Amino acid sequence: MVKMVDNLFKTSSVISFTVLMMLVLVGVACGSAAAPETTAPDTSASASSGAVPTAVAQPAAPSESMDDVKVSPETVTVMIGSIGNERFDYAFSRGTGHDVARTLHAFLISSAVEDGSRGFTPGIATKWEVSSDGLTWTLTIREGVKWHDGTDLTTEDVLWTLQHLMGPQATDYYTGYGLPPIMDRIEQTAPNQVSVTTKVPVADFPPTISDATGVWIGVVMPKRTKLGDETEGLAYDQNPIAAGPMKLVKHVAAEGMTFERFEDYYEEDKRVNFAQLELRLVPEEATRVAAMRAGEADIAPVSLSAREQVEAGGGRLVFGKEGVYTQVLFRGCWKPEFTCTDLRVRQALAYALNKEVMRDKLYSPEVLVLKGWSGVTPSTIGYSPELDPFPFDPDKARQLLADAGYPDGKGFGKLIVHVWPSASSPMMPEAAQLGAEFWKKELGLDVEVRVGEEGALKKQYSYTEDLYGHVLWRDNETRIDAGGILRSSYGTPAPKFGRHHDDPKLFAVVKEALTVFDPVEREKVLNTTYRQMHGQAYNISYGYFNIPWAVGPRIQTWEPYPLAIYISGLHTIKMK
Repeated sequence: MVKMVDNLFKTSSVISFTVLMMLVLVGVACGSAAAPETTAPDTSASASSGAVPTAVAQPAAPSESMDDVKVSPETVTVMIGSIGNERFDYAFSRGTGHDVARTLHAFLISSAVEDGSRGFTPGIATKWEVSSDGLTWTLTIREGVKWHDGTDLTTEDVLWTLQHLMGPQATDYYTGYGLPPIMDRIEQTAPNQVSVTTKVPVADFPPTISDATGVWIGVVMPKRTKLGDETEGLAYDQNPIAAGPMKLVKHVAAEGMTFERFEDYYEEDKRVNFAQLELRLVPEEATRVAAMRAGEADIAPVSLSAREQVEAGGGRLVFGKEGVYTQVLFRGCWKPEFTCTDLRVRQALAYALNKEVMRDKLYSPEVLVLKGWSGVTPSTIGYSPELDPFPFDPDKARQLLADAGYPDGKGFGKLIVHVWPSASSPMMPEAAQLGAEFWKKELGLDVEVRVGEEGALKKQYSYTEDLYGHVLWRDNETRIDAGGILRSSYGTPAPKFGRHHDDPKLFAVVKEALTVFDPVEREKVLNTTYRQMHGQAYNISYGYFNIPWAVGPRIQTWEPYPLAIYISGLHTIKMK
């Protein structure tokens, strides 16, 4: 088992992620991005307490002294299309602000890339183990981690953060991943340990608190006096002390942020090699492209059509593999007054989308890959080709709609589609409009596309019934483990958590799937559960994107992480 850590990244991507999950679920943790030497622990204490034992990580010696690393005095300028609602506490972020979060914060579990595959490594938690009944995860907290103000990060900070973000009371102010409703207690069980106990087993807890998932619930913040207090949250926004690779030194609302290299960042091999990072909010792609060509920006997400202009300015395109996926969501479909209550309606809409035309007309096979469903892409545990998008079959779509009582769209009423401009998924409003045209042409539907703002639409989707009976056309973060998607969208009855249905049988299926820890069986049960939900068509996907990033001539090297919708791999950026 310990030997497997050394080979973690040596197999193909799908196999390596399966092996990785096996290590995570039984609590094996490696010491750094490089393969560490490990020693087997004394398991007698763990065995007597009912805990699954873990390997003891021995950090590998850096390949070169940190004192020898040359830090460029330059500022790297990154132009992004969205910085979310500009909150620094995940509880109040509405699921936005990934670029900011991963620049500012440190995570309980970190990640690294080797041989093209992304895997988990110890973060602020050096070790994690699960009790024999699967209900309690115990995290061992690293010593010597510094906050940006120079003070020490403590176990009490970790305790407060976990209670704040996923304690039972968090159901009142936070919608993330469906954890608060199933939480029993979170407590400090030793000077350097925190235990999280849930009402049902949560096999995907380690991925959920890592930096390699679609949320940033795994960050650690300095403890405050109250949990979930909006006033204290706003005060934290004014001075967001964190422990990540860079510290915030300037914030101009609706314009951007400036970060400074944090010399005491605890992951020495991931300290950035430049002095400052400017994140500038530039929603319009044309403006980002012009800035790249003029040398006013170093990195920016663009569409493939911008390649010639970027190259004319001395730059190039770099692709973030499996960076983001797209989905078409139905909301409130458990209410009989909405047409999406009928499975045949949802499937008809899925079969009527010509995904190949969408790919070829708006993107290219290099950018849009017609594989995967929801958060499950080829690098996700439990993926199989059966989860790829519904094929284009207009005849079947029309028959399904007629069988549902809406021949040629008669009596269906207006279908409203909401979408936001996405920096990571270029031309998403255009994709929604093209999809609407297919529904009009093939099914005779009256469709209206409304373009809104990301944060506002996410708030409506998660907290209100405003979008019930409507469609939300959106992008989302890819991930190694999509168990959290199952829990929040298909396994949590509370409507404020963005659930898609009201079927007790589906809730039971998901609940059972998320309690399986054995890696081989878990791969199987997740695949089976994903395929069942895929057929329900509450969530229609049309593939994932390899994100094109424009990189300017001042950047010598940069290796963005796979499975990352956000700016990633900052430590791999080297200036000329």
